[in-house]
Amino acid sequence: MKKPLIKEKVRIELRKGLSFLLHSLEGKYVSAQHRIHNGKEGKIFIVFDEGLAIQSVDNGENWEKYEGLKNWPNCNRGLFYVHSHWVAIESGVKLRRSYDNGRTWPVIEKITTPDDIHFRGLGRPNIFSTILTSNGTIVMVADNFLGQEGPDGQVICSMVSKDAGHTWEVSRLFAPADPLPNGPEGFGEPAVVEMPSNGWLWMVMRTLYGELWQCISRDSGLTWNDPTPTGLASPIANCYAYRIPKSSGIVLCWNLTKPGSINDFRARTSLYRPRTNLVFAVSHDNCRTWSCPVTVEKLSGLYPTIHFNETTMFIMYQSSKDDSAEAWEDYGLTLVTYDKEEVDSLPAWTTETIQPFIDDGLVAHWLSLACIKETKI
Repeated sequence: MKKPLIKEKVRIELRKGLSFLLHSLEGKYVSAQHRIHNGKEGKIFIVFDEGLAIQSVDNGENWEKYEGLKNWPNCNRGLFYVHSHWVAIESGVKLRRSYDNGRTWPVIEKITTPDDIHFRGLGRPNIFSTILTSNGTIVMVADNFLGQEGPDGQVICSMVSKDAGHTWEVSRLFAPADPLPNGPEGFGEPAVVEMPSNGWLWMVMRTLYGELWQCISRDSGLTWNDPTPTGLASPIANCYAYRIPKSSGIVLCWNLTKPGSINDFRARTSLYRPRTNLVFAVSHDNCRTWSCPVTVEKLSGLYPTIHFNETTMFIMYQSSKDDSAEAWEDYGLTLVTYDKEEVDSLPAWTTETIQPFIDDGLVAHWLSLACIKETKI
């Protein structure tokens, strides 16, 4: 049996394994995104709605209910310390500020969205990824429906603030170029990360073309180049990217599977499925090449999020033993942890190690060209 590239440290299904702490979530939809936060003295918090939070002092091995001061705002799209105060982003459409280290959050401010800038009727943006760049810019990437979710297309954009959220700029809207089909969905649910060597941004998104696509911004998200394929197989399923703190490494987490061809979300093999084989890989060359993928979840694992503290990488995702579509409130919430140093040290793939993935149709053959060292003529 082939040894895993890296061993997980902790695995726990939170809704069942911690039901004595999370019983109030029974029968409710619970997403994984933007819930994990670092505290003082190595504490890790997972914050849920309605003032519920749990904490761990041993990197996720044991959990207890947080009984401290519960005056945090809804920050389901990001919590950032920028320009000497805290900014909490809620659903990508409003934010709160705290100038007293989180004791009070007095004012709600509206965030400028594509609906305000481009044309009315786009509605609330769907946001799964928000970052604070090294120069203090807040960047959110989003999609908007152009009709009904599923059969119709979507457009993608970014919302950018260089002054801690006081003012916002919205990039152009873009979708697959002709003659590519733009539905169902086209491009959707993008993630964004800052590349280490040049400060450019890398956006990665799910598509209906059987693989993730990508684009680059050289101006902190105000403009983007034309999207191109990544060569990494994926159904229409959410992905997530995150920069390893104090490192050149970028982690990408996604469902590395070949989708079916049926346009039916509830079919086991469709454009949207299977949402199994949730993996992560690491890049140290601005997302040009990756390590061999590490399997996080062989069964159903979707909508992942990634978080780091000083020693540990946390991946949390919605989970199910069965990949057939079920009610969102029935999905579990699984947390898996890995040693940060081991993650950061995963080697880049080579022409030999990438070949089995090419043979299985999970990686495009042209990605092997990036593994070949340049030779002088």
